[in-house]
Amino acid sequence: MAAPLVTIIIPTYNQAAYLEDAVRSALRQDYANLEVIVADDCSSDSTPEVVKKFAGDGRLRYYRNKTNLGKTANYRRSLYELANGEWVLNLDGDDYLTDENYISVAMKQISRYQNVVLFTAGVKSVRRKGFHFPHIHRLVKEQVCLEGLNLFLNWQRYKIPHLTSLYHRQTACRIGFYDVDISSADWESLLRLVLHGNVILSERIAGVWRKHSNNLSQTMDFHQFTANIIFITKPLEYARNNGCDKNLLEAWGKNMIDTIMRDQFNEVWINVMRKRSLAEMIQFTQIVKKEKPEFVNNFFQLKNVARFFLYFSLTALTNLNILFKPGK
Repeated sequence: MAAPLVTIIIPTYNQAAYLEDAVRSALRQDYANLEVIVADDCSSDSTPEVVKKFAGDGRLRYYRNKTNLGKTANYRRSLYELANGEWVLNLDGDDYLTDENYISVAMKQISRYQNVVLFTAGVKSVRRKGFHFPHIHRLVKEQVCLEGLNLFLNWQRYKIPHLTSLYHRQTACRIGFYDVDISSADWESLLRLVLHGNVILSERIAGVWRKHSNNLSQTMDFHQFTANIIFITKPLEYARNNGCDKNLLEAWGKNMIDTIMRDQFNEVWINVMRKRSLAEMIQFTQIVKKEKPEFVNNFFQLKNVARFFLYFSLTALTNLNILFKPGK
C-alpha cells in the first residue's frame, strides 16, 4: 500500500531573499510520497528565478497568481485548488524546516493513532537584524497524543506554530480553513480543526520562524489588532455549537484575551513607538482609551513603561539633532 501523499505548500510574496531556504528545506525531506508547491502571489522580485534553481526536481510545482490575492487568500487557493496531498504542511516562504526526517516521522506517528487531524512540533525563532539569541519554542518534553479539545482549552500554553503543523486536508477543507482574512488566520483555522480529532505534539524542533520587518506581527496596526480578535470569538462560537461546555468556553475566551491578545497589543504599541513620533504615540493612547479601554492597563506594565521612556528619549534626541543641525 502506497504511503499517503503529503503536500508542502510554500505561499510567498516578494520573499526571494528567503525563499531558497524554504524550498530547499522542503525538498530535503526524506518522505517518499511528497509534492512541494510554491504559490507565488504575483511577486515583483526575483521569486521565479529562485524557483528555477530547483526545476530539475519533479516533486516541485510552481504557480504564479495573475493578481495579488493577499496572504490569506493565497493560503486558501493553495490548499483548495493546488494541493493534492492527504496531508498538508503550510510553510511560509520566509521560514524553513530544519529536520529532514520531519514528515517521515510525523506520518509514522500519525499511523499509530486513531482519528489524528494534526501533527505538530516546536520551532526556533530568529531575527534577521541585530543581535538576538534564538528563541526555542518546544511544545513538550516527550511526544504526546491529546484529545483535540484538551489542546483547544490550553492553547495559550502551547501556542501551536503554523510552520510545523501537518494537518489532514479533507477535514481542513470541510471546516473552511483560511476563510477569515485576519493576522491570525492560521490559529483561527487550527483552533477549529483540533475539535475534530486527536493531535500529536512532538518534542522535536522542526523549523525556523524568521522574524523581520515584514512579518505581520511587526507591521500590525490597531485596526488589524481589533479585527484579529475573531481568531478567538469564531472558534469559541464554533466550539459552543459543537456542544462544548459553555462555562469552560467563557473562561477560555477570557484567558485567551488576557494572554495572547494582550501580547499582540504590546506588539502593536511597540510598532507605534518605533516610529518615534510623540504625536502618534499620544494619538494611539487616545484611540485605545476610546475604542478598547480594557487594554489601557497595558500601557502601565513595567516593560511597556520602560519601552516608552526609551523611545521617548530617542525621539527627543532625534528632534534635538534636527533642531541644532547646522543651517537650521
